Amino acid sequence: MSGLVGIYHLDGRPVEFAILERMAHQVAHRGSDASDCWVNGPIGIGHAMLQTTPESLYEHQPWLDESGTICLALDGRIDNREDLLLSFRSTGVHLRTDTDAELMLRAYQRWGEHCPEQVIGDFALVIWDGPRRQLFCARDILGLKPFYYCLSGASFCWASEIPPLLEHDDGHRRSNEAMIAEFLSGMIVTNSETLYEGISRLEPAHILIVRAGRIETRRYWTFDPRRRIRYLNDDDYARQFLELFEKAVRCRLRSHRPIGLELSGGLDSSSVVSALQVVCRQQPQDHDLFQTFSLVFPGLPCDERPYIDDVVAQGSFRSHHVTPETPSLGDFVQAVLRYQDFPDHPNGVMNAPLRRLAQRQGCRVLLTGSGGDEWLTGSFFHYADLLRKLKFRSLLRRLRGDHQWHSEQLSYDLFSFPLVQFGLLPLIPQSCRTLGKRLLGRTNMPDWMSPVMWRRTHMQERLRRASYVPPDCSYAQQDLFRSTIHGLGVHGIEMDERASSFFGLENRHPFNDRRLIEFALALPEDQRWRNRPKFILRHALGEMLPLSVRERVDKADFSCIFAHTLIAEPIMAIFRSLSVSSMGWVDGCKVWADYQRMATCYSRGNEDYRFYVASLWMILGVELWFRRIFLKQSIDIHLPVLEIPSSAYFSC
Repeated sequence: MSGLVGIYHLDGRPVEFAILERMAHQVAHRGSDASDCWVNGPIGIGHAMLQTTPESLYEHQPWLDESGTICLALDGRIDNREDLLLSFRSTGVHLRTDTDAELMLRAYQRWGEHCPEQVIGDFALVIWDGPRRQLFCARDILGLKPFYYCLSGASFCWASEIPPLLEHDDGHRRSNEAMIAEFLSGMIVTNSETLYEGISRLEPAHILIVRAGRIETRRYWTFDPRRRIRYLNDDDYARQFLELFEKAVRCRLRSHRPIGLELSGGLDSSSVVSALQVVCRQQPQDHDLFQTFSLVFPGLPCDERPYIDDVVAQGSFRSHHVTPETPSLGDFVQAVLRYQDFPDHPNGVMNAPLRRLAQRQGCRVLLTGSGGDEWLTGSFFHYADLLRKLKFRSLLRRLRGDHQWHSEQLSYDLFSFPLVQFGLLPLIPQSCRTLGKRLLGRTNMPDWMSPVMWRRTHMQERLRRASYVPPDCSYAQQDLFRSTIHGLGVHGIEMDERASSFFGLENRHPFNDRRLIEFALALPEDQRWRNRPKFILRHALGEMLPLSVRERVDKADFSCIFAHTLIAEPIMAIFRSLSVSSMGWVDGCKVWADYQRMATCYSRGNEDYRFYVASLWMILGVELWFRRIFLKQSIDIHLPVLEIPSSAYFSC
């Protein structure tokens, strides 16, 4: 993990070293081991390094080629190193080292703008190509490493976080109403914009090329909707999946320090830990390399301690349990000031003590279970696939098997019935659905949003553009494809990455390995979902997993954490007088009514509070950001916090 900053003056002016240094100082927390800046006339590149692999101990960035005319700065890690090394040797490429930085630079020299297609891993990179007088930038397929940029006059600037870009030019402090509307509505679909007008994000799976007079971006990766995987039986699918999964875990173990394992007790993180327990039984010399870190919530419905204990009991990794406190208003205000951005969610903020403990234990790498939900859960839109193929018997079996998953969500609204929502409606052409919504008076706009704001920011058009899917996809594949580009998912990835980087930790996600994703997206639907989600994962891991985890079908619900955070008195005072309402962005009366309904339901033990907390949190996050950054208002964080009686904690 590293921090990137840089300036490229398109008009040829020399870069001021002092400005570049100030920008680099803003990302110093991302790399405590080394920091350096390289300036050559109109181009300046800064890099702060955190050494997380044995190879990085011998790495110095920015990295120059032998001629001194091509310069690279990399935030990331290459996971198919062996493939690249073999390829370079076969073509006679001479390597000075085996560092990831040099491998990435050589990949650029060999494949040019197509080099990201050859690299598997998590990365954001910039390469100054002096002979071509161009800046080349790229980001991994899921956006696991951040990359922000802006064009101010004739100056192109970039950074791993937003503050360095504000350091370069305060003139960028203009709010972006369109993204504010996405956040306030809870429909974050845009990956190329930020809450600031003029500051952009390089989208996942995209490259960016900057030349004098021209800036262009293009997508370099998407999944192939025509690819299908067919094996003879379940065991064959499971064997192939397990081979890919173990490879994805193994290639993320490069570290010169202890490796932390985030263990939530869910199926995905438990699979990572259980696979490593098997490895260490075969290779006991690696045993002391791993430690597990878990959040526990005694007395709350989101507590997963029994599952965590069952996984830990299978091996002898050193384990740590952390009981976090409910986040305070001060935590969120501090995050806004630190990142000049939307604050982390309550269940994310609560990871701070876990990360702090991992840092104290000497870890610089955290392996997680992130990604399993997105690629392996399956999709209810398979109903539409079965209907389209007239497979009524299969559809009936699937509906009967899925009944338990829908029983809590059924209402008297015809459109909420699973067969209608996931089976019939997708088969109706989009134009007909749009016309039907108009005739029925239905809209995507939430009740609390200002209609004027909605229209002014063209939210309906934004949602329409975000609904694109590649042709020739099944409806289930369309749903899974959206997981690779969904704005809310990328937003969550970025917040999780920056939170870990603050503690000098690099998150690594085996389930987000490109090879595993491409395999999962090409699977028959019944390998992802067969009467329960993640059939192939359960079958492949088998007895590696404790029975309690393998048979588990529920997930922890953190809505209670959101509710407990929101009902604190300082936050209640904010909802009584919202700046976002004064700006005409939301209807403050409707927001306050929802807030009161949420608080009442929660205090009475009525689970309907869960329907309000997500939208209320998004409104609060925008409110805190806008007040502190644009209105320069102080926020009273010292009002007493409401005590919630233990009777308010109930099982979901």
